[in-house]
Amino acid sequence: MSQIITPWQKVIAKFGLRPAQLAAELNRHRSKISRAVRDDSGLISGRDQVLLLQAAKRLGIALEPSDMMPEG
Repeated sequence: MSQIITPWQKVIAKFGLRPAQLAAELNRHRSKISRAVRDDSGLISGRDQVLLLQAAKRLGIALEPSDMMPEG
């Protein structure tokens, strides 16, 4: 049985940062990001999606809106 990859897990992998590093980049609390990555659904809120897209652009990371959606 394959493990389901959540949107937060996909994003963390794309950025190549630890949750605490990504939290600092997004100006969010590290515990919020760490909890989101461990969550079974790992859904990303609209505000966090905007922050992630801005950070990806700033850091030159190819992040697509589909990377932030659950696989279906």
